[in-house]
Amino acid sequence: MKRNQFINMAWMQALWFAAVIGAAYGSGWPAVTLLALFTGWQLQPERRQNSDLVLLPIAVFIGMILDTAWIMLGWIEFSNPGPVPGIAPLWILVLWAGFSLTLSHSLAWLQNRLLTAGLIAGLVGPLSYLAAQRLGALHIMIESSHWVFGLGVAWALALPFLFWLAEHLKETDEERM
Repeated sequence: MKRNQFINMAWMQALWFAAVIGAAYGSGWPAVTLLALFTGWQLQPERRQNSDLVLLPIAVFIGMILDTAWIMLGWIEFSNPGPVPGIAPLWILVLWAGFSLTLSHSLAWLQNRLLTAGLIAGLVGPLSYLAAQRLGALHIMIESSHWVFGLGVAWALALPFLFWLAEHLKETDEERM
């Protein structure tokens, strides 16, 4: 792994902990601050991919739909729900924004491996929510394993789509040159 890819991965891990722990303690500013710093670092001309600015709002939109769906289905209750009840809170959307900045960088190796990306996402997505629950950022509301399957399938579809889009945007960008 190249130095910038490693740093990109480290930024995302730090952002995840800042967002989750901040949410558990009712504070969103650590995640927002870290996202601003991560974005500033990642969007420097020597590291930036033009697709980063396109992927960011799309990933946040997908996250808004998915995490709001989990709330509406009664599967997840966020500890720090934010100003609009029933809608995905800011801290989780910050995570989606940060995650989008890894798609063409530390996770770029998955862009041409969509099946692998889907399988990994289907497993790791629900585990991330379980870890967030353990740290107090959310509560999984149902006792059955339906939520694991639902989140796993959603992540298994969303992540390959985002990787496909990242690769498509990169190819389009290369054609313009």
